[in-house]
Amino acid sequence: MKLKRVLALILAGLLLSAAGCGESAENTDSPQTDDGAQPASETPGSEETVPEETEESFDPGLPAKDFGGRTFTFMTKNSATWSDWKESSVWSEGMSGEVLNDAVFERNNYVAETYNVEFVEYGPDSGKLSSEAANAVTAGDATYDVIMPPLNVAGELLKKGYLVDLTQVDNLNLSQKWWDERSIADLSIAHKLYMVSGDISTLNNDATWCTMINLQLISDYDLKKPYEYVANDEWTFDTYKQLCSTASRDLDGDGDFDSDDAIANLTQNENATAMLVTFGYHLIDKDENDMPIFTLDGDERVDAILRNVSEFMNDKTVSLNYHQYGSLGYHLLTTKMFEENRGLFWITNLQMVIRLREMETDFGIAPCPKYDESQQNYRNVVWFVGSYATIPVSVADPGESGFILEALAAKSREILRPAYYEVALSLKYLRDEESITMLDLVIDNRSYELEHAFSFGASGAVENIVLNGTDPASTFAKQKKVIQKMIDKAVKDLTGEG
Repeated sequence: MKLKRVLALILAGLLLSAAGCGESAENTDSPQTDDGAQPASETPGSEETVPEETEESFDPGLPAKDFGGRTFTFMTKNSATWSDWKESSVWSEGMSGEVLNDAVFERNNYVAETYNVEFVEYGPDSGKLSSEAANAVTAGDATYDVIMPPLNVAGELLKKGYLVDLTQVDNLNLSQKWWDERSIADLSIAHKLYMVSGDISTLNNDATWCTMINLQLISDYDLKKPYEYVANDEWTFDTYKQLCSTASRDLDGDGDFDSDDAIANLTQNENATAMLVTFGYHLIDKDENDMPIFTLDGDERVDAILRNVSEFMNDKTVSLNYHQYGSLGYHLLTTKMFEENRGLFWITNLQMVIRLREMETDFGIAPCPKYDESQQNYRNVVWFVGSYATIPVSVADPGESGFILEALAAKSREILRPAYYEVALSLKYLRDEESITMLDLVIDNRSYELEHAFSFGASGAVENIVLNGTDPASTFAKQKKVIQKMIDKAVKDLTGEG
């Protein structure tokens, strides 16, 4: 169920409907239109017809089953440090009138009544989730049927052999639409999958990178809206930089550009790596055997991209990196600047749409720009802070965990996903219809990174190049052996090979 298809029934005049959605971030050999969609066949002399859409099925295809009141326990993160990244889409105590909470309650209640189960959530602070999950596994404690950690914690648990291969779990159908096929393709190793993203949680939607747009400044500076560039397949890094070149102002007249001024491009350290992913590369790629491999070294195009990004991010006349202003509150600083119309763009996570709900000035969203027009599809990185479904090896019956995960995910597709897209984001927080259309391009063109799960060292190398301006070729040459050693160790731990 595409967002724009649903909203077309209630929001007339959606712009940019021709922009479409790329099916994935990867290139294919099939002929495609500029937006990455497959071209429709045409019959000369005939009128164009719109194919009738079939209603999406939310039936998980599970057999009738009575669990006899069995309790299913989910371990999730309850982050006291980063409260914005607390898992809130697994458990609800009851109806409250809040859209997402009520959708979670309705979903859980349906599954509980249909299969005669009870749900319990245990949420240690995210800093303790890894150790508590590990302790449960090593003790043979079968209490936790599903663990939903952020990606870095999932990687820690996987390296210790504590997670079940989801491709071998009965009742779990990973080909269904309620599981994100990009997470399956990007996070598998040796054709095995231990963590998956899907409609069961909305947190990975929040963690998806996008371009925040201050629409007031677009109007003030008489700039073309990014939506128009997207429609014409011209939303590229050069276009982004050109727009930024017109929108910084030395407001205090001291001759310097800093946090007291208006800076076109608000940014953060994470964008050193996020932009490389946005421009079509994985930090850690995979070979023909689905094994992790480091391929960034020796690539002249990668070197050129990183030098380009480094020059732009370090140019204080157009960019402000909030990590350089820790004493002023990091992202709170750029949030304040954006709200005060002192930032034209901010490439950051989609959750900022919700955090900026009180902003008086209208803002919009777009996908992260392509590097150039030769890049086929948009790519928007999903940061590691989200939530991934995993099954610990300590469970008594992985198939039962798979059964409940499948049932919850299917019902989430029907109830939770529309609540998140159509109400909580589209109709409650977003300010213009074009942004609603852009949501498809953001969510449908995501990229998940093995580097975020395993910390092989590629992120550190890329950050050093971009943030410190070091030479790409020499930096990769120095780090390649260390990165490869980390990869080899992980492969050996997982497969016994290497």
